[in-house]
Amino acid sequence: MSKSQRTKGAAYEREVVHILRNAGFDCARNLAQTREGGGDIHLDQFMVECKRRAKIAVYDWLDQATLAAKERKPIVVARADQRENIVILRFTDFLDIVKEKHGQG
Repeated sequence: MSKSQRTKGAAYEREVVHILRNAGFDCARNLAQTREGGGDIHLDQFMVECKRRAKIAVYDWLDQATLAAKERKPIVVARADQRENIVILRFTDFLDIVKEKHGQG
């Protein structure tokens, strides 16, 4: 990975943390991820993997997030060039979140 790609990735991670904090969430970048592994952002029971690319490789990224998440739920936040942010997660995790929100979990 080139220096410009690493710089772009780190900037996107900071952008996502900023958005999450502005929405009232307590979260932080995983600055030791290169050395120790793990996802990009720790957010409660979630491990968030951030991807900003021209082309989206959803399943590869979700697999990467799943390996990094361990006991947390993996989430990928991605944005293609000139597009809005999207969230990618397993459907079963989505159902767990919805059930919890509606007191069914």
